Amino acid sequence: MIDPFEATGWMAAGKSGLDLLRLALALLPKDAEKERIRRTLDKAERSLELANAKLARDLGYPLCRCAFPPKPMRWDRGTDAFVCGDCGRVEGGSGSGS
Repeated sequence: MIDPFEATGWMAAGKSGLDLLRLALALLPKDAEKERIRRTLDKAERSLELANAKLARDLGYPLCRCAFPPKPMRWDRGTDAFVCGDCGRVEGGSGSGS
């Protein structure tokens, strides 16, 4: 079984790595090679987002389909339900508006 806290750390580390690579990319001179690197980083970021959605789904979190890849919904104690941080959709609990 995957430890959710460990998996969350992996995802955060991956995202931080991509952010650092993007900062380094900004320092390179503009040319075709820089554009190729940017496209590769975009693909890597998309893959990381897909992995994050799959991990969240496998851990039992609902996914909001307001965007692709779907975004994991987070538990909100105030509404006692899962809420999407992007669009505000509420699912489950006493505040269900799905």
